[in-house]
Amino acid sequence: MWWIKYLIFLLLITFWCCNSRVSELSVTPELMEELSLEHVGVSENDCHVIESYIPDTTIPYADNLLHIRMNFHFMNTSDWSNNFTGERGIYYAKELVRYANEKLFYNQKMRLPEGNDTPVYYPGYRYDLQEDGIYFHADDELCFYINEGKSNNYKRDVIDKYSVGEDSILNVFFMVHHPDSVRSDTYSASSAGIALGKSLKLGVKFDPNEEPWRHSSLLNHEVGHVLGLRHTWNLNDGCDDTPKNANCYGATESGRCKAPTSNNMMDYNNAQNAVTPCQIGKMRMQMANLNSRQRDLLDKKWCELDTLRNVIINKPVHWTGAKDLRGNIIIQEGGSLMVSCRLSMPPSSEIRVEPGGELILNEARIYNDCNLQWKGIVVVKEGRNQGKVYRRGAVKLENVKGLPAVAE
Repeated sequence: MWWIKYLIFLLLITFWCCNSRVSELSVTPELMEELSLEHVGVSENDCHVIESYIPDTTIPYADNLLHIRMNFHFMNTSDWSNNFTGERGIYYAKELVRYANEKLFYNQKMRLPEGNDTPVYYPGYRYDLQEDGIYFHADDELCFYINEGKSNNYKRDVIDKYSVGEDSILNVFFMVHHPDSVRSDTYSASSAGIALGKSLKLGVKFDPNEEPWRHSSLLNHEVGHVLGLRHTWNLNDGCDDTPKNANCYGATESGRCKAPTSNNMMDYNNAQNAVTPCQIGKMRMQMANLNSRQRDLLDKKWCELDTLRNVIINKPVHWTGAKDLRGNIIIQEGGSLMVSCRLSMPPSSEIRVEPGGELILNEARIYNDCNLQWKGIVVVKEGRNQGKVYRRGAVKLENVKGLPAVAE
């Protein structure tokens, strides 16, 4: 009978609707199932391992681009004849920074050791010249860079006098060798630089017709020092992928500098266009350290939610390093995310664990680094299937709307 078939159809629809109802549950640490260290399958947490900060290129927006605020200062004599000025200076500074950023973006493969298979990653940081952040100073006493004799390269006088916002902005001082020194046959007027805390000096031979790209490698080299890198050619710099080398400026057909020679950013060579995974990890680890001077220089882009930078987890993932995200986290069916360090979520964001997804908080701290509120962890239930959230040890959820300031 047709009405019996129709009744069965209505019953099936009703059953399907009731069992496919989607609901959401906000999760606090008290509602998480406790796991043992053995069950988690990892050792005790250590958020200070370089490898944890090498960018994961398989998960978009898990390691966001970091923006370093920068001011640029041209030091000159009182007659304004020994360095760039006016529109030419503004153009030069902007182009120099652009070329330096471009060189970072197009990071090259290491030439050493010969036949190496060292991976190539984008370093994941760039320089942002501040609005009205280009300055011109006339100071006959402090304008020159002197690296021989009565050297002043280690002195902070010019920095202490002219830096702007040094607590949170990297100040770059573009200085020139004294004309009398340049004319001397015994003085080396080659390009040089030095990093001093949150500021640095670049010392060059002034050429009003010089193209800005010429000193882009020098800028990247000195910022590398600011971010915690050391020279690689003569000392152990803490990285296995930066071999000691002869520190040759260029390759020759024979002798000490026979090719291949180094092209690493932290060596003195005519390329300085390669930075290794370990070096990237070292710099990003410093910038993730809440108490470091390097972190002070960052523009906190993670203080605003950007849903175009949502992080989608659809496979097993373990975050052992600190992260500052700019979007939501969505853990999909088949995805598993273990967080074993500090994780900053942007304001008004959430961690969404969909049916078949899993979140494990391994002594993790999840909060908002800007002291703003985020929405917390949301478990999605669909019928009998739902996301799972587990914890091990002390877990902190902070800045969550509707929760106490700190929940453990």
